Amino acid sequence: MTSLIPEIAVVPSAALPSQPWTSALHSMIISSFKRKDIQAFPPSWTRLNPNPIIGIERLAEELGVDGYLAVLLLDGIPSACGGLLPFRGIDWINKEKSAEVGQGQTASSPTDSGQSPAPFNSAVEWEICCFCVDETHRRRGLSRLLLDAILKAAVEKGGSRLFVNYSRIETGDFWPRMGFEPVPGATSVLKKGFTHTAGMEGLREDIHFQVASIYL
Repeated sequence: MTSLIPEIAVVPSAALPSQPWTSALHSMIISSFKRKDIQAFPPSWTRLNPNPIIGIERLAEELGVDGYLAVLLLDGIPSACGGLLPFRGIDWINKEKSAEVGQGQTASSPTDSGQSPAPFNSAVEWEICCFCVDETHRRRGLSRLLLDAILKAAVEKGGSRLFVNYSRIETGDFWPRMGFEPVPGATSVLKKGFTHTAGMEGLREDIHFQVASIYL
């Protein structure tokens, strides 16, 4: 079997919907994030909207006008990706509102540590989101290749520090193994019952998050 040579494209968020491989990217992200072993997530939840056009458009909105998506292509087919956007802050998850709670209520708790999170500078600090590798291409070192490309892109854009806000139950020790250090006090939780869409089943258990960072 011939080995495929990875190519990595770093695409501005606004240009994502016009790429020729967006449908394959959409499918890869949804399948990569689908976890049958984590009981907290309702089966109806998907990382992106099931409609490919809407899903990619909303991913572009999530990245924001200054964001990018690094896409690793094998023979022209998206096999891994990772978003890069200006850092949203230590506790942005704490400000997320459930579609089923009243105005002004949040579905997540304050940081669960007594320590105060470190300050940040959004002008030089960036964040990773939507980082995934196609399940058929895992354990081949693609995540390291993708992360190296994201680190390089962050440096080229003037970044001095890169953050990730990850779910502990989903990723385990992946990010610490990649060199990211947990930020003291920077933890959050989406509470049981949280839902992103009115009328859709909410989380079946609390989901805990940890912010970690690496200096560039």
